[in-house]
Amino acid sequence: MVDLIADPPRLHALTEDLGAPLNIQSDEPFRRNIAALTQCVADFDLPFLPMFARKANKCLTYVEAARDLGIGIDTASHAEVEQCLAQGVPGHRIVCTAAVKDRALLALCVAGGVTIVLDNADELALLEDVSQGGERPVSVGLRLNGFSCGGRALYSRFGFPLSEVPQIAVRLERSAALRLDGLHFHLNGYSAEERIAAISQTLPLMADIRGSGSEDFFLDIGGGIPMNYLADTGQWDVWLAELDKALAGERDPITQHNDNIGRKPGPDGAPGTVDSYPVAQLLVQTGWMRQILQAPDGDRTIAKRLRDGNVTLRCEPGRSLLDGCGMTVARVAFRKTDSAGVPVIGVQMNRTQSRSGFSEFALDPLMVPGKGPRGDAVAGYLAGTYCTESEWLTRRKMVFPHGVAVGDLMVFPNTAGYLMHFLESRSHQFPLARNVFLQSDPEAPARLDGIDSGGHDHPAGG
Repeated sequence: MVDLIADPPRLHALTEDLGAPLNIQSDEPFRRNIAALTQCVADFDLPFLPMFARKANKCLTYVEAARDLGIGIDTASHAEVEQCLAQGVPGHRIVCTAAVKDRALLALCVAGGVTIVLDNADELALLEDVSQGGERPVSVGLRLNGFSCGGRALYSRFGFPLSEVPQIAVRLERSAALRLDGLHFHLNGYSAEERIAAISQTLPLMADIRGSGSEDFFLDIGGGIPMNYLADTGQWDVWLAELDKALAGERDPITQHNDNIGRKPGPDGAPGTVDSYPVAQLLVQTGWMRQILQAPDGDRTIAKRLRDGNVTLRCEPGRSLLDGCGMTVARVAFRKTDSAGVPVIGVQMNRTQSRSGFSEFALDPLMVPGKGPRGDAVAGYLAGTYCTESEWLTRRKMVFPHGVAVGDLMVFPNTAGYLMHFLESRSHQFPLARNVFLQSDPEAPARLDGIDSGGHDHPAGG
């Protein structure tokens, strides 16, 4: 990303050949991130299978890399399962955690030998029906809820209550078609303390339903492995302080219409949390995982309890494996002012093409200038292509000391994880951004990902 931004002719050539917006990616950081996570857990001498969360990015290149590296893949839809199987990922290294699983999806998983994580009693009943008469038992896991941490109940709409699991385990033990191979949870947020609490509450349950524990069994702790987006995390505190001043009327607004972006005072008067991914975090990735595994649980660490119990640790990282893997590039189409006299920079992309479930992507875009003279400095807001008053690519004011010109490129960095694909929309029938992969070697040809070329990679451009 750094090299591309420093090479404007190459970046402009890519968008001229392939269109804009354009997602430019590389699987090299993905491979490095997997290696780092795998080595971290290996330090604890613990059986481990990371399952790449496919929903974080739709590109087939990452599926191929995960396949070749021998890790697993977490899938959330019929298409994701189908594509992984078609790319040669073995069924036993695919897990299906889709929020809604219909008959067709379950039948595909059964036929492909995919592990299915069950969420509710209706899914269990449907799978029992779908799997009747099969040649081999279907591998299943149970998703759990009902955890507490620090005396506080952890809410989730997903999973079976812990208290119901022993009864369901007995039901599965009596089944000729289904085999219980593990337990799973996925907690909201990114707290290591909550994961530690959930594991500690799962271990006794696991021992209860397994008996001697002689068979292979997994504990899948889901995703939510945090990452940090800022080299200087102090920038976030400065920005929050300035936002609070703006909301209090102590300075000019720094958000569109002085929007608080979710930072509303709570009942105790303390400021709320901005509705964005927490971009400035210190305990991330392997450090976060290490803290969990070395946490005490009784007279042993969590890692030792899992190892002594013959339990394979699984997790489902998405964003953290895709750290550094891609950026989204779009072209400036116009400059103007709105009815209040505020500068508006029109960018040829829509707000879904660099956003996940949060209302704000709290990471500044970078401008790569085009040819021609520069204008005066400008401070304004980036507007997208949808025909609504709410179509802003970010609610935060952007300052361009050297002005903005038509044809300049706006680069949204580090968007590969959950930002470029998770909410992308074709409203107005605009085409989706294409996905091109580069290598660190600048002489290596760019290639379109198979998701854009019918499942087959091919060189990009003319």
